Amino acid sequence: MIPDALLEKIALLSPGTSLRKALDDIISANLGALLFFVDDPQKYEDLIQGGFDIDCAFSAEKLYELAKMDGAIVVSNDLSKILFANVHLVPDPLIPTFETGMRHRTAERVAKQTGQMVVAISKRRNVISLYYGEHKYVMNDVRVLISRVSQAVNTLERYRTNFDKLISEIEVKELHSAPTIYEVARAIEKAFAIIKTYEETYPYVVELGEEGRLMNMQIEEIMEDIYDITYLLVMDYSQKDIDIDQARGILQDLKGDEEISLIRIIRALGIDVQNLAQAGEFVSYSRGYRVLRYTAKIPMTVCAKVVKAFKNLKTLSEATVDSLQSVDGIGEKRALAILSAIGMIKNRVR
Repeated sequence: MIPDALLEKIALLSPGTSLRKALDDIISANLGALLFFVDDPQKYEDLIQGGFDIDCAFSAEKLYELAKMDGAIVVSNDLSKILFANVHLVPDPLIPTFETGMRHRTAERVAKQTGQMVVAISKRRNVISLYYGEHKYVMNDVRVLISRVSQAVNTLERYRTNFDKLISEIEVKELHSAPTIYEVARAIEKAFAIIKTYEETYPYVVELGEEGRLMNMQIEEIMEDIYDITYLLVMDYSQKDIDIDQARGILQDLKGDEEISLIRIIRALGIDVQNLAQAGEFVSYSRGYRVLRYTAKIPMTVCAKVVKAFKNLKTLSEATVDSLQSVDGIGEKRALAILSAIGMIKNRVR
């Protein structure tokens, strides 16, 4: 995963920003550049030598013109000002670097020494390299990014369709018989596949900036409730009655595994099975958190009280308006919403 702080810097260089316009103009003119972004230039007086004191308002056009000179350009972190141009950056030569060209070696050392963002543009290869602290990120070609994100969107749509189908099948079984823990684990496994694909794709979406706005909207729609549904699924089928923070913790622990198997998911829920054949015979009853919170739109604190009163969804499905109203926080409106949600699921197979 790319750190959020680095993603913020990548976003500054994405298409549609004034900084990216300047960088694209520099590349089009076959120029190289070294840009040092600082919060307070006085803190880096020993690093910045020579050059010209510019101290003017930032614009893409000015940055492009100043890049025609050989030295580095110093810009404020908030992109409000161009501070210096044609300067010589002198970082500590003992800082290790695996770069070969002098511009990129300097960029990496300055970033490591200061913790600030440094951008280097290769004159020969027309590549934008971003350095931030210990991190390096090479900006991708926009056409390549669009292709990657488009493929990811198609994959996410297929995964989400399969996930919704699995959840629908589980919901019907919850009210007419009971799903096996194998079926529940498959749904959680599919959720992990969706989340992993999204997390791998998100940096590319950030990097695309305005170019990826429509694809980002598609992805947001696909991902809108996937996390919540998965947390609630874990709460429904964990052997222990857990809250949503504990469900998040279980999923976070699972994400730490290199490979998430169905057996690992089932055991994380507190169910000890030796193989998938046993899992396919292990029937489990939902507590009802997912139907209460996601379908009936009941607040989580009230959901916990309903689950405590009725124990599982099977019992809850036989409740009346009066019995529901006996639970603290459930009035007639919420009782009817719960019964309506359960009725809609029951009617799917009629």
